[in-house]
Amino acid sequence: MMAAHTLSSNYLLGLLLKDLVNESCPSDIHVTGITTDSRKLNPGDLFIAYTIGGHSSVPYIIDAVKAGASAVIAEARSIPEIFPCTVPLYRVNELYKVIGIIADRFYEHPSSVMTVIGVTGTNGKTSVSHLMAQSLSIDQKNVCGLIGTLGYGTVDKLTSATHTTPEAIALQALLADMCGHGIRQVVMEVSSHGLDQFRIAGVEFDLAIFTNLSRDHLDYHQSMESYAHAKRRLFTDYGIGKIVINLDDSFGRKLLAELPRGITKIAYTLDIDTFVRYQDKYQIVFGNILPDPSGKIKMEISSPWGKGNLTSGLMGRFNASNLLACLSSLCLLGHTLDDAVERLSVCRRIPGRMEIFEGYIRPRVIVDFAHTPDALEQVLSGLKASCQGKLYCVFGCGGDRDKGKRPLMGMMAEKYADGIIITSDNPRYEDPEEIIKDILAGINNRDHVTIDIDRESAIQNTIKAASINDVVLIAGKGHENYQELAGVRRPFSDQDVVRKTLEIRT
Repeated sequence: MMAAHTLSSNYLLGLLLKDLVNESCPSDIHVTGITTDSRKLNPGDLFIAYTIGGHSSVPYIIDAVKAGASAVIAEARSIPEIFPCTVPLYRVNELYKVIGIIADRFYEHPSSVMTVIGVTGTNGKTSVSHLMAQSLSIDQKNVCGLIGTLGYGTVDKLTSATHTTPEAIALQALLADMCGHGIRQVVMEVSSHGLDQFRIAGVEFDLAIFTNLSRDHLDYHQSMESYAHAKRRLFTDYGIGKIVINLDDSFGRKLLAELPRGITKIAYTLDIDTFVRYQDKYQIVFGNILPDPSGKIKMEISSPWGKGNLTSGLMGRFNASNLLACLSSLCLLGHTLDDAVERLSVCRRIPGRMEIFEGYIRPRVIVDFAHTPDALEQVLSGLKASCQGKLYCVFGCGGDRDKGKRPLMGMMAEKYADGIIITSDNPRYEDPEEIIKDILAGINNRDHVTIDIDRESAIQNTIKAASINDVVLIAGKGHENYQELAGVRRPFSDQDVVRKTLEIRT
């Protein structure tokens, strides 16, 4: 995305590791870089010997020293108590917790001179982050940086990313690059993996947003309690003074009740009963959704900053909630309500998020990333309300991930869709047919279920069979431009297949 950030000077080892190691550091060792990958180490770099699962880091340390490492800091349990090393070696318990702090110091605390907004939640992180970045970049005077699922950079120039929240060193380097290019505000998606692995350690956040919590990533977290605990950390462990929370979410209400005084908290809701119940307890932004035949969003806004009306080309109740999160955040950052409404009203749709394809004598086709039971229900229920014909749902589930959500996805599809087409998502190393069997376990009536393992064929055949007033939802992959099978990512785009099929149909 950007040229490498140039530091003003090399960093003294003692300053990098101050208060992080028990041993004293030599005063004359300069560190020219930091890395956790011995293969990428340059002479003079500090090697951070971080391994997962208690595996030995000895082979990597040996390689790093041979490559010219100036010093090594290692997970204590990953090396023997007696280990000869020709450069300074420091042992640390739970090394992963301090990697971000070391990186923040090395890159000269980039987040300290930026307005940093963190967004977490099961669903809506990408949409809220993009809407915030768009709205903060509208006047072009203060372009906003963006880090998340769709990539990193600025809204109109994103570089693809492998992680929603980058690894700790990469994250600090990215923030430093943004700083070096004059960017002074950034919106960042903060994933549960990123929180659990302390990737954001060292980042100074100005504002945090919580969207919602529902089942996801249980292949990693093992339980909803563990998953919720990871999400909670953003609001309890980083000293953030301004927080925006979804009052319509049960975990959001719990978070609000737990947070201490002294924090500026704004809650947002689409439910009038919730607004009435909590209006004397919290500062609340309430959005009253007005009927619209097209399914687009029109809301009457009531807030601590006054009243207003918001109109958006986005669709769905969940996007109305996302807009309220952004509206609340913009006002907390000092924008007037009128200015916030105006900025959000002109925001564009997000790639792969309720992305609409339609035209003359064609069905309406929606491509969306919905890959959790809750997200699929939110999208389908919204489309069902405005659909004049039949609603078709084409989806699958990812392999090597939480198997427990698969029947729940099937259940949601059966609840709202008139026709269900089950296909492959990213099977990875699993048998696609076994994944489909898991999905089918949640569907009682299979009379309207079609199985087509080939995703391209499933999309094409569904669109070709649909009538003009029908709606076809292609769910699960959204923006992704690949399909992963047996460790290989082959080029594939739901959007490209949809465009091609609609052209043929015309």
